[in-house]
This record gives sequence, structure tokens and C-alpha cells, in this order.
Amino acid sequence: MAHQSARRNNGAGSYSQAVLDVEGILSEAALRTILDQIADRFPLIHGRIARDCLNLAPFWKVKRGSASSQIPLRIVDLAVDQADRSEALLADHVNAPFHSQSEHLRFLLIRIGAQQSRLGMVFDHRLLDAFGSEMFFRLIDQAWQGKLDDISPRVKQTEPAHLDHWKRRFESGRTLNRLLHRLSTLEICALQMPPKGKFRPMRMLHESLSREETIALNKKAGEEIGVPILLPSAAARAIHAMREVLSGISLPGGQYLIFTSANIRVPGQEWEKLFFNHFSLLPLSVETQPAAGIKEMAVALRNQFFAQMKEKIPFVMQDASALGRICPFWIGSRLLRLVAKGRMCSFYFACLKDNGYSNDTFMGQRVLNLFHQPLVFSPPGLNICMTEFRGRFNLVISYMQDVIDDDAAKLLMQEFKSVLVQPASEPVSR
Repeated sequence: MAHQSARRNNGAGSYSQAVLDVEGILSEAALRTILDQIADRFPLIHGRIARDCLNLAPFWKVKRGSASSQIPLRIVDLAVDQADRSEALLADHVNAPFHSQSEHLRFLLIRIGAQQSRLGMVFDHRLLDAFGSEMFFRLIDQAWQGKLDDISPRVKQTEPAHLDHWKRRFESGRTLNRLLHRLSTLEICALQMPPKGKFRPMRMLHESLSREETIALNKKAGEEIGVPILLPSAAARAIHAMREVLSGISLPGGQYLIFTSANIRVPGQEWEKLFFNHFSLLPLSVETQPAAGIKEMAVALRNQFFAQMKEKIPFVMQDASALGRICPFWIGSRLLRLVAKGRMCSFYFACLKDNGYSNDTFMGQRVLNLFHQPLVFSPPGLNICMTEFRGRFNLVISYMQDVIDDDAAKLLMQEFKSVLVQPASEPVSR
């Protein structure tokens, strides 16, 4: 349903790019060989959505008896003085739609002289989530080490329809309905959306915190809310940054509502849950008027976070969605739009500390960084993403053209990064 809704609004769909930067040169021949081995071992990579004729549940259909298709891989070699071109190439890569209904992965390898390689992997969120994409990089590295035969039996490639446990799922549906009713009463402050249907390329901004800044942020967040959880404090700072940047723009609505991600994988089952999406959403809201500083916002968001975790909202969403899958996609999307009154949220916010890839090397080369470039849903047309890799946070802002201009997006990134690294002793509200 999320993919269909995204495709209707942004002309593309629900997918993202993970970028792995390594030192030195990755071998094209070795990478192509490994991708072919993986495609042959996991044919579901080239599956497509179908619907069961009897129980109406959608499922991932894999054509039996057909030869496995190649995973697309494009190679671009740049001279060292052309290194800046890699950003535009990666942006073009994530913005390009997939070529068919059975294509869900593609790779772009940019080699910059003999100094650096940048491997961009665009992935369909129906096949992989953010954590799963990092695990897929790990799968490639493990295959390069000759361990594909050991890992592949652990990766789950089939799943039942989950049209069972009706009592529990209906109870989850009631809990979800109560949450949606609460959200429907909010007058959400959101950016103005352009007309639907036309594909509008997303723009991306990327910054990183140092290890020292990341350590200080984690410590400061724990002191602010009394528990060692970063999400409420980071979300408060993202809202503060948006409030500062948009302070001169007259927008309707009295509440900033953000949706953030929660990983619902069971620890220790990373390989078993490699494919498909294992994230759920948590809504958090604060008033648009700057009556409270960042610390007060963080505490309020912490309280909402714990209240929703007590209600098991991430698992409730997963449980209730099992029943909703038998509903035609277009009906479900229309109901969601009616509940949201055309404004899903103010922006999406991701704060992911768990890593699916943490090795020092990839295919024999030293790893420099790993970050994500998510396409953003419309509405809201704006996504703020924080991912930690080896002790450093990467910050990425994705935004839709005609929703927020480049200068405002740059100011938003500047304000967000500034308030993340600001010492706790300094005032953080204006």
C-alpha cells in the first residue's frame, strides 16, 4: 500500500539508496560475479506482487523454472579532479525509476581514480528495508569471502499469509483505530504539496558528525530525558530546526506531527529477516508554537514514545496490517488520505543506531562510510534521516522539488546540525 501511495504521489514509488564508500578500487568483475551468484541463490529478488485468488492476500510471486535475471550494475570511472561529480551521479541513480515490476535492486559503482570507490544500491522497500539493505552489503562481502553456502540456508524466502489469530489481530485493529482517531483530530502543520502524478526528482543533502560530536550528543540526550535513548532528543532537535527555518512562512495547522521508524526484528534473526520490510512507524507530535525549549520537547516526545511502546504500537501496526492486506491497495490509500485530511505528517524522521554492516572492510577494501539517501513520500515531501555508522552520525535531508527550495533545505541542514552539536550548557531555544 505504501508503494502504491508513493507512486501515485511522487510518480516513482517507495525506495531508497544506501551508499557504501570504500578506499581503493572495487573489482567490477568480482562484484558482477557475486551479484550473479546472489541472484541465482535468491530468485525472490526478481519477484513481483500478485494476489491470491482464494484468500485475496497479496504475495510475492516468483516465476518458476525461469533463469535468474541479473541485478543491474553500472560502472562509472572518474578522474580524481572529477570527484565532485559522484554526488550528482548518486542523486540521478536514486531518482531513476525501476525498469520493470520485477526489478527491485540496482547498483552504481563509481570509481574515483585509484583512491576511492562509491557503491550505491537502490532498493525497493517492498524487498528490503534500511537495515536489510545494510545486511545485503554484508551478504555481498560474505559471498566474496566464499561463505554464501553457509548463509543462504538461514535466509527466509517464504512466509505464510498470516490470515490467522483473528482475535488478536482484530484487537490490534481496534488499538490502531484509536490511534488514527487521535491523529485525525490534530491540525497538522505541513508544507504545501505540488500537483500529484508528475515525477519530481528528489534532492539530497548530506553531512556527518565527528565521533566526538556523536559521543557528546548521545550523552547529552541521555541526560535530557533520563534514559539512554537518543530518538526523543534527536526528534526534538529536528522539529526545532524546522520551526526555525519555517518561522517566516505562514502555514496552517497547530501541530508538528512526525512519523519515525521502529525496527521490529527479533534480535539474532538478522539473516532470517533479511528480505522484506520489518520496520513500523511511530507518530510523535508537538505544538508549532515555540512555547517550550528543546529539553521540554524531548521530554514530551519521550513520554509519547514510552506510551506508544507500552501499547505496543509498532507490533499493533504489523498485526493489524495483516488483515488490511486483503483490502485493495487503492481503497486503503484513499482511506488513509481521508483520515490524514491530505496531510500525512510534517516530515518523516529516521534515527537508526543499529547497523546491518559494521565491518572494517568490504571486498578487501577499507570501509570509509555508509549512509542512506531515502526518497521521500508526498505528502509530506520532506525527510530527515540520521544513521550511525562506526561511531559517527550521518545526516541526510531528502526533499521534493517545489515543496521546499534549495536555500531553505540548506538552512534546515545547517540549523539541525548546529543544534545537534551545541553544548548542553548553551541555550537551545530562541
